[in-house]
Amino acid sequence: MSRLRRAAITLRDAIAIRVGVLRRPTPLHREFGWSRGIPIDRHYIEGFLEANAADIRGEVLEAAVAPNYTQKYGGQRVTRSHILYPVDGIPGATLVGDLSTGEGISAEAFDTVILTQVFQFIYDMPAAIAHTYRALKPGGVLLATFAGISQISRSDMDQWGEYWRVTDASARRLFADVFGSENVTVETYGNVLTACAFLHGMVITDLTRAELDHQDQDYQVIIAVRALKGGKS
Repeated sequence: MSRLRRAAITLRDAIAIRVGVLRRPTPLHREFGWSRGIPIDRHYIEGFLEANAADIRGEVLEAAVAPNYTQKYGGQRVTRSHILYPVDGIPGATLVGDLSTGEGISAEAFDTVILTQVFQFIYDMPAAIAHTYRALKPGGVLLATFAGISQISRSDMDQWGEYWRVTDASARRLFADVFGSENVTVETYGNVLTACAFLHGMVITDLTRAELDHQDQDYQVIIAVRALKGGKS
């Protein structure tokens, strides 16, 4: 047997072994891998927020309770942190409001709004975007992320409903219709490896930094939007 053929067989067997781990109709781990570590999508979400940390300042509105990205990335630039939740009685929440109707959310009240993985659970997404725009002060910034290639968040689906997946194209159009195209920046994160790993519930420590940070727009795991409300603050 030639050396070239032996090398080809070795490579084929190695690939078969690695693919065999994923040759199954059920994921390796459910719930995005939280039981094992930090999910792969959080690497992208937190990288986006870190890159735009200077925008997190003044009066900041963030959805949900944990993790608190306002504190992590805003630091001393934040004068007051508001935590939005759609129902009352949740420890840590400071504001009860509905983005789809605007109820409970004041107009022109916030310098920054952080909405990570929120819009996909709101059926009337255009209305939620419009009410978020309304909540920002002139010169304020929205930092938002969306799931692209992802499993369903079962607990959220059962509680609120999970309605949407977007692409960079649909996100750009949705936000440009409200904020103006010149005020909207859209970025995508992910590649075929991280998409497959994420669907199986693998976590960031299962991959190398180079593997995580390789970007391929045809495999959008996370879509991130920075939208500026025009006018002076």
